[in-house]
Amino acid sequence: MAITARKWTYYDLDTIPKGHEGDRQELIDGELILTPSPAPMHQILSRNLFRRLDQHVISRQLGEVLYAPIDIRLTPDNVLIPDIIFVASDRLHIIGPKTVDGAPDLVVEILSPGTRYRDLNAKRRLYARFGVQEYWIIDPDARTVTVLGLTGDVFVPVPRGKSDVILSRLLPGLTLTAEDVFLGVEP
Repeated sequence: MAITARKWTYYDLDTIPKGHEGDRQELIDGELILTPSPAPMHQILSRNLFRRLDQHVISRQLGEVLYAPIDIRLTPDNVLIPDIIFVASDRLHIIGPKTVDGAPDLVVEILSPGTRYRDLNAKRRLYARFGVQEYWIIDPDARTVTVLGLTGDVFVPVPRGKSDVILSRLLPGLTLTAEDVFLGVEP
């Protein structure tokens, strides 16, 4: 006799008890993924990047930068919680009262031992499939910031600028380096 695993949807998330306050509940093709709250180093990196992105976006009135935890509902059975997102001004309508209902323009994931494989594989494929235009991957172990741009239905690396400046197709004029992101984090 075959046993089938339950396929979860966004509407089930409120009924699932959390193991610890701060745990994140994501759905990938209906599979429930529980992730513990981030470590302090992760939050320092997130804060550093958020401050720079938000300042740039506000000063140029480009849209909205938001940080975790925030549900990105791509479909009822694909609900992700990236570390940072950017939604362009002309797409702000996807930001609803409880969720972001659609693919953000830019998504940032900060790798951790528990999420590294999923962030680099399943989530990367989902972000491409649903049309996220840029996917930034922060690797604390390698101390790198990788910017990937969507070309067709796959992500390709976006080259760096002069003096190793991180370039973004979506955020023109951004002057940010990996050193800025890793400020205050010991090597």
